[in-house]
Amino acid sequence: MGRHAARQRAGSVRRRTGGALALCCTALAAGAGGVVLKALPLSPTSSQPTVIADGPLPQLSPATAADTTSAPQPVRRETSSPAASPTPVRTAPSPVAADRGETRSPLATATPSAVASTVATVRPAVRKATQAAAVLALVNQERAKAGCAPLAADPRLDTLATAFSDDMAARDFFSHTDPDGRTPWDRAKTASIGYLGGENIARGQRTPEEVMAAWMNSPGHRANILNCHYTKLGVGVHEGTGGPWWTQDFGF
Repeated sequence: MGRHAARQRAGSVRRRTGGALALCCTALAAGAGGVVLKALPLSPTSSQPTVIADGPLPQLSPATAADTTSAPQPVRRETSSPAASPTPVRTAPSPVAADRGETRSPLATATPSAVASTVATVRPAVRKATQAAAVLALVNQERAKAGCAPLAADPRLDTLATAFSDDMAARDFFSHTDPDGRTPWDRAKTASIGYLGGENIARGQRTPEEVMAAWMNSPGHRANILNCHYTKLGVGVHEGTGGPWWTQDFGF
């Protein structure tokens, strides 16, 4: 989009020529690659600049907040399998067994490919949980500086945010409104979540530290992060070509 066209579409658009981020309106479509951020305005009638990340969709009261996606999925917990009871080790077959021609089956062992498959399945989920926890910790650090109470991790908002990050990646869009025309509150309502207050989204930042720096440098995103009325946070991240895609869903 040319600079003249961008001004016609969004009013004033600020771009930082020396950095990797561009500040654009919430209607800005994400381009291929690069860093994208969008923030929803603090009220439905006001527009706020966004860093190539879709931004906050805050609502002022829980009564008017809608819920976003499907019901939360239970957190999968890895449990260790019970240890097998020890069996005596036989150093040599007994003469009787040899005379009878008995053979002993070798003990079953896990193949390297089976182990690798299990690790590959577990690692993405563990990494996502680690990244989400890091974002929450960074959010609470910023809130403490502003005199706001820390946000608590909310599994239902985590599920909502993760589903939206996955959807943006799968259907290749970058906006608070999905291709079906559903807003964050529409998706929250579908998930029976009535306390959604705001949403930040971003694309292209490689780490929790990078995405938080981008959000904190954007007025709309920063306003969501430092809104002292919020009490809960859900974080979703989807990694892949063209991403990562990040979502923060704030709750009352």
